[in-house]
Amino acid sequence: MNALFDAVIVGSSFAGSILGKILAKNGWRVAVVDRASHPRFAIGESSTPTADFLLAYLADRWQMPELRPLAAWGTWKETYPEITCGKKRGFTYFAHSPDRTFRNCPDHSTSLMVAASQTDYWSDTQWLRSDVDTFFARQSVASGCELFENVGIEDVCRDDSIWRVRIMDRGSEKNTRNLKARWLIDAGGGGDFSQRWLGNQRDDDWMKTQTASFFGHFTGVKGFADQLNPTSPIDPVSGFCADDSAQHHVAANGWMWMLRFDSGVTSVGIVQPTQFWKTIGTVSEGLQVWNRWIEQYPSIKELLSNAHPLEAGEGALRWSDRLSRCRRRAVGDGWLQLPTAYGFVDPLHSTGIAHALSGVLRIAELLVAEGTVDSSQSARWVAYDDQLRREIEWIDLLVGGCYRSLPSFPTFCAFAAWYFVAAIQFERAMARDPSLWSNGYLSCEINPMKEKARLSYQQLMSQSEESNIESIRRAIEPWNDVGLLTPVSGQRIPHTAPPKYSVRLNAKC
Repeated sequence: MNALFDAVIVGSSFAGSILGKILAKNGWRVAVVDRASHPRFAIGESSTPTADFLLAYLADRWQMPELRPLAAWGTWKETYPEITCGKKRGFTYFAHSPDRTFRNCPDHSTSLMVAASQTDYWSDTQWLRSDVDTFFARQSVASGCELFENVGIEDVCRDDSIWRVRIMDRGSEKNTRNLKARWLIDAGGGGDFSQRWLGNQRDDDWMKTQTASFFGHFTGVKGFADQLNPTSPIDPVSGFCADDSAQHHVAANGWMWMLRFDSGVTSVGIVQPTQFWKTIGTVSEGLQVWNRWIEQYPSIKELLSNAHPLEAGEGALRWSDRLSRCRRRAVGDGWLQLPTAYGFVDPLHSTGIAHALSGVLRIAELLVAEGTVDSSQSARWVAYDDQLRREIEWIDLLVGGCYRSLPSFPTFCAFAAWYFVAAIQFERAMARDPSLWSNGYLSCEINPMKEKARLSYQQLMSQSEESNIESIRRAIEPWNDVGLLTPVSGQRIPHTAPPKYSVRLNAKC
């Protein structure tokens, strides 16, 4: 086989598959290659209103109505009940202290709940990536992509503006294919492909956020809502159940996520700054840290008392030695990267799915508009490269400030308000026109906001807890009309996101 493609996409995650689907629908011949085969485990499972806006718009913009139901929990469950997901009404944060059972104080000083949807039907979703990625990969094939799974890349070279990619079936040296393409697109999760074959080295020593994680999928994880309010699972102010959320259990030196799927499976992971993981080199060593961490916190221990890993054996839990990363470039001669291949910060604010989809939107517009001929040196591609660096820097600031705030949970929640005001402004812009981002992705081009957030970060180590909270409250005031950090809100925010783009396209409300 020595086929000529318009594009070879490396990685068949949801982002790579959606991009391949769009290009194929627009007449491109596309090959998607992956070292694994579907279904496979992948982390990155919490959607947001931003992600839902982007997915619904992509579906509308490129005439892919079959994708639009995945932009909200209600339409997803009606249309694709066989694809596992979970209901996500918002974000929740709970403070845990060693050897103390969690208590939800009357003033909610040990918890924060921020609703992102007004109703269950239009809720965000938790994505079981093994199911979701399989769905999107099959969608790309249905639209004309050629999918090569369970293959290794043996060689990559470029000659006369044509990429030559030699792939080989894993476990069979006899079955080798030679793919040729005008464009090479890195849609992998870590950018390792571009480092090995394109010389695109890491450039991330500057990042404020440097964290590692130990995680897996479990059955038998208990709900936490009863510990908040034994009389009702629904919080009376925020209006949703804490178990229908991206749940953050925050400790002095890190946090644990719990993302519940409708199938009874829960994604659970511990995230801490890398200095707390220096002695970890194997999964078994990570498991020791995992067990010690859980033993410290009685309420978390109770949640996991009947939990069992979904998978058996050594692969039941997984270890990531550093989550935060960034590459030198996102674009080169005839090649480009999706955002998740270029850089990633941390799962704290659930930015991964949305950022990946934002890259699909931008890359699809540029490739379809400029055609199959390499135009990677054009001003628009240079702008894309610059945009991704500013976006990673911005997300890094929003996340890094929260880690720097610890062990103070009130300061942690206060700095998290910077993410919420940035997301709210961006979602409102998309509600007006999803194709026009005058203030940049996640409001990263609102310079007054960025400058004030930077100042808040710098002041974290020099001010008292009370001063930090008050200064952040004043700083976010120009963009805060949802009650963040106001005493009257009591750490309960009933609704922040504007009506979703998917709502406007669907008669059912």
